[in-house]
Amino acid sequence: MDNFYKELGKRINYYRKASGETLEQLGKKIGVGKSTIRKYEKGMIKVSHDRLEQIAKALDVDVSLLYGEEISNDVVDVPLYGSISCGDGAVIFEEKEGYVTSPKDWVDKGLYFYLTAQGDSMIGAKIHEGDLLLIQRTEEVENGEIAAVVVENECVLKRVYRDNGSFTLVSENPNYKPIHFNPSTDKNIRIIGKLKKAITQF
Repeated sequence: MDNFYKELGKRINYYRKASGETLEQLGKKIGVGKSTIRKYEKGMIKVSHDRLEQIAKALDVDVSLLYGEEISNDVVDVPLYGSISCGDGAVIFEEKEGYVTSPKDWVDKGLYFYLTAQGDSMIGAKIHEGDLLLIQRTEEVENGEIAAVVVENECVLKRVYRDNGSFTLVSENPNYKPIHFNPSTDKNIRIIGKLKKAITQF
């Protein structure tokens, strides 16, 4: 997990102990188990802005204290658009499902959005079902980069390899066959972005 969430977790731990709350007590106040609070404090899972506000209210502190004064202005809400298939394909959802609060230095240049991984075709790249995938919107990717690709109105996450104008989409799981296409003739296939970060969900 990124250092941002580890530092955030340290502050949650500090203010929880300062307020005299146990893991279990804080968990009950915000509707989660004590194991989830422990994971928040260890920076093992992300904490949304809405959840952080719940924690701040439960601990009777301003949410800016949990963010830390030095980073309170360095976060941004990035839109979450449905799911992306890491298997045989999943229909793209055009409408936003919500937002994911993220450090600004993750999205310093260009347009970004999140998708949720489905399936097991990218397990070799340590991408598992349910992971949050930060995608930079672009149609250009380097050889071997992992990209989000629309294939006949379905979206898949694959490594992209170029060869004389043609493309091959390769999974990180031998159970899935490569997909070959030529963008000049296969109009139903297009690259919509490249993977910048995968956030494991516990």
